Amino acid sequence: MDTNYQSNSAENQNGEDIKKTIFQYLRYWPWFFLSVIITVTVALIYIQYSPTIYKTNSKIKILKEQEGLDLQGLQGASPLLDMSSVNLDNEIQILKSRRIAKKVIEDLRLQTKYYTSGTIKDREIWDNQVPYIIDWSASDSSDYKELPMMYLKFNNQNSFELTEIESDFKVSAKFGDTIEYSNEEINNIKFSIGVNPFYKNDLASITEKSFSFKKTSLDQTITNLINSLVTETVDQRADIITIIIEGENDNKNEDILDELMKQFNQDGVDDNRLIAKRTQEFIEERLVFLVEELDTVETGIVDYKKTNDLTDIEGNTKLLFEKVSKTEMKRFEIENQVEIANEFKKLVNNQDTISLLPANLGIESQEVNTLTKSYNELVLERNDIMVSSTEENPVIKSIDQRIKQLRKNINKSIDSYTESLEISLQNTRSRESIFSSTIDKIPNQEKEIRSIERERMVKEKLFLFLLQKREEATLTYAITSPVIKVVDYAYTQPTPVSPKKKIIALAALIIGLIIPFGILYLKFLLDTKLNSVDAIKRELPDIPVVGEIPLTNVSEFNMIKPTDRSALAESFRILRTNIKFINLEKKQEQNNKKNQVIYVTSSTKGEGKTFASINLASVTAHQSKSTLLVGCDIRNPQLHNYFGLDKNVKGLSNYLYDSSISIDDIAIENVNNSDLDIILLGEIPPNPSEILLSSRFDEFIEDAKKKYKYIIIDTAPTILVTDTIMISDKADITLYLTRADYTDLRLLDHIKDLKRHQKLKNIGIVLNGVKQSGRYSYNYGYGYGYNEDTGSSNNGWRFWKK
Repeated sequence: MDTNYQSNSAENQNGEDIKKTIFQYLRYWPWFFLSVIITVTVALIYIQYSPTIYKTNSKIKILKEQEGLDLQGLQGASPLLDMSSVNLDNEIQILKSRRIAKKVIEDLRLQTKYYTSGTIKDREIWDNQVPYIIDWSASDSSDYKELPMMYLKFNNQNSFELTEIESDFKVSAKFGDTIEYSNEEINNIKFSIGVNPFYKNDLASITEKSFSFKKTSLDQTITNLINSLVTETVDQRADIITIIIEGENDNKNEDILDELMKQFNQDGVDDNRLIAKRTQEFIEERLVFLVEELDTVETGIVDYKKTNDLTDIEGNTKLLFEKVSKTEMKRFEIENQVEIANEFKKLVNNQDTISLLPANLGIESQEVNTLTKSYNELVLERNDIMVSSTEENPVIKSIDQRIKQLRKNINKSIDSYTESLEISLQNTRSRESIFSSTIDKIPNQEKEIRSIERERMVKEKLFLFLLQKREEATLTYAITSPVIKVVDYAYTQPTPVSPKKKIIALAALIIGLIIPFGILYLKFLLDTKLNSVDAIKRELPDIPVVGEIPLTNVSEFNMIKPTDRSALAESFRILRTNIKFINLEKKQEQNNKKNQVIYVTSSTKGEGKTFASINLASVTAHQSKSTLLVGCDIRNPQLHNYFGLDKNVKGLSNYLYDSSISIDDIAIENVNNSDLDIILLGEIPPNPSEILLSSRFDEFIEDAKKKYKYIIIDTAPTILVTDTIMISDKADITLYLTRADYTDLRLLDHIKDLKRHQKLKNIGIVLNGVKQSGRYSYNYGYGYGYNEDTGSSNNGWRFWKK
C-alpha cells in the first residue's frame, strides 16, 4: 500500500509540475499573442509582395539512332535499326548547352522582360498580354547590352512617356519613334516601341496604365535560362527526360519549354544529316571521274572495231567464255573492292583536319564499316563539345587521341582487308590462266575486244553502284527522322509553387510561438533568483513556509493599522496566525509558558527583515497583547529610520553596557497608541559580538519576558555576520526572511545548512516581495471582503487563475 501511495504521489507531483510549467508560460500570453500577430503580419506582407512562381513540366523521349532503309542491294543487308543505347547524361548536357539556349532566346526574344504595374507589386506579362513590343534592331550589338528598368505610361493609344529613375531619364514619344538612351555604363543604345499586333485586349484599355520593361545582356540571359532549367530522368532504364522550369508567367514557361524541345530536336536532326551530306559529296566527286573513264573505254571499243572491221563474237566460244566470264566476274568484284578500299584509305590519310568520313561506300568488310561509324560518332561528339570549349580542353585532347587511334585502326583494317583480297585475286587469276590456255586459238582481235568490254563492265558496275549510293545519301538527308518524341508538351500546374501560403502562414504561426517561448525559456533558465514558494518547498522540504508578503507600490512606509484591509495587512495577520503552529510541540511540553521570543533574520541585507519585524509587531499588538519590538542588528541598525527617530537615543547597546539602565529607561512605549513598545539599538558598539554574548543580554531577555507577551527581535543577516547564530538559543521561533526576485537560489543551501546543524531554532520561512500579478503572483484571484478590487480587476482574462 505504501508503494502504491508513493507511486500515485509521484505521478500526481509530475502532473502538477507540468501544469505549473504550462501556467508559468500562459501568464505571458500577451507576449505570445503579440509575437504571433507580428510574425503572421510579416508573413502576409511577404506573401502579398512576393512574386507568384509557377512550375511548368514537359517530357521527351530520346529516340535511338536509326540507319534507315538498306539501299545497298547488291552486297547484303545491314540491320534495319541500330539498337545502340542512349546516354541520357550526354543528351541532358546538350539540352542545357549555351548553344541551344541561345537559339531559344533569339527565337522567343527572351532578353526583354515586360511587366504591368499593380497596386502592390509588378506582374510579368508575356506575348499577347503585352500591348507593345520593343524593337532593338536600331542599336549595334544590342544583344550584349543591358537596359535598366524603364517605366512606360500611355497617354493615349499613340503616345506615351518613358522614364528611368536612376538616371532621371524621361522622354515623350509615339509608337515607332527611335529612342536613344545613355548612362554611365551604357553608351547610346537605340530602340523603338511599336504596337503588338497579337495583343488580346483593346488598345483603348491601356490609356493611363503603367507598364515597365528591362533588357538583360545575351550572356546573362543564357546563364539565367540554363540555371532555371531542371532536368530529371524518369528511370535508369527509361529514355525519358523530364524538363522543369519555374517562373512568374505560366504562358512564358510553356513557350520556353516547347521552343527548347523544338531546338533540341532540330539540332539532333542536323547532326544526323551531316554524315549523309558528306557521303553525297564524296560520291559526286567519284561519279565525275567514272564518267570520264567510261567515255574513254567506250571510245576505245568503237575505234578498235572500226580499225579491225569486227562486229560480233563467234558462237562456238560462247560456253567457254561463260566460264571465263564467271571467273572474271569474281575477279572484277575483288578488284572493285580493292579499288574502293584503296580510295577510301587515301581519303583517310589525306585528311588535314578532323572531319567526318563517308559511310556505306560498299566495302564488304564489317570491321572497316564499324570502325568508320565509331570514328564519325567521335567526330560529332567532338564538334558538340567544341561549341563551348577549346582544343586545350582535356576532354577534346582525349577525343583527339581516340580519333587518332581509330584512324590507325581503320588503316590497319583496310590493309588487312586488302591483303585478303589480294590472295583471293591471285587464286582467281590462276583460274583465269587455266581458262586462257584453252582459248589460245581465239583471234587476237576478239580477245582485245573482250578485254575492253570487261574494263567497261567494271566501270559501269561501279558507276551504277555509286548512283545507287548517291540516291541513298540524298534520301537519307531528306527523310532524317526526329531524334526525340514529345511525351508531354509543356504543362503548368494551376497551383503556384511559390509563395506557399499555407506553409508560410503555418511557419509564421509556429515562429510566432517559438520566439517568445525561447525568450521566456532563456529567461527562466538564467533566472537564479527565488521567485515562488514552490521553489522553497522544493529545496527546503523540512522547513515550513509560514507567510507570503506581497509587494506593494507604496513609496512611503506606513505601519499597518487595525482597520487596514489591504493584502499586505492580511498577509501579516496570516503570518501571525501561522507562527502559533511552528513551536506547537514545545508549547505542549511547557503549557504554562505564554511568552514567545521571535527572531526575524535573513541571509543578506535588503530582504525585508526590518520591514517584516515592524509590521509583524504591529499586527501582534492589535490583539491587545503587549508586544516589544527590539532592534538587534548591531552592525547596521535600520529600525529608527522607519519611525523617524534619532539613532543615537538610548537603546539595547546602552542597556548591555550599563547595568544601571533598565528596560523602562530605553523602551519607547505605546507606539501609534497601541500595545507596541520599541527598543532601538542605540549607539553602535565597537565590539558587537562580545556584548551579545554577555550575561547582560540574557538578563534583557528574561526581563522582557516578564513584561511582554511577545518579543520580536530584528537581528543581523546570518550569512554576513554570526551575531544571530550566537544568540539563537534565546529564541522560541526564528522567522527567516527571503525576498522574491532578490534572494539567490544558492542561498537556500545556506538555510538548509542552518537547519541541518541546528544553528537556528524552529525556523519558519517568510517570502517577502511576492508580486500581486504576473508569473509568481500573491493574489490568486479570490476575494473575501478585503482587497476584492485588486484581486478581481483582471480575472476576466486571466482564465488560468480561476
